[in-house]
Amino acid sequence: MLFKVSIVGLMIAFGEVLNGNIRVRILHRKFGKKRAKTISFMSGVIIIFTICWFTLPWIEPSDYKDCILIGSLWLIILMCLDIYFGRYVFKLQWIKIIDDFNPMKGNLLGVGMVFLFFCPTIVFWLNK
Repeated sequence: MLFKVSIVGLMIAFGEVLNGNIRVRILHRKFGKKRAKTISFMSGVIIIFTICWFTLPWIEPSDYKDCILIGSLWLIILMCLDIYFGRYVFKLQWIKIIDDFNPMKGNLLGVGMVFLFFCPTIVFWLNK
């Protein structure tokens, strides 16, 4: 199961990297930074949910505990990806990376991570 969870986690990461690129390259210019973040958040939720919906039966979790473990691994993969890109690709300072997770500053990345964590459990519950 760990291999399947990792593969799907990488699929989600790829989808979210594309989503982020679209936000920065297209949505920022068209809608402004704040609205672009909201649109990107919603499309990110849709990407995560869709990938989870179609792949969770393949992963075959047996109970809610498995779903929490799946969500935890996906969370780790995406957190590492976000921190890596922020720190080493975009050369951001740690405070800026931390601020990206703060919804009180208009950033929805932290909320998205909470959704990512619970998404396997939600999909498992919906398919019961």
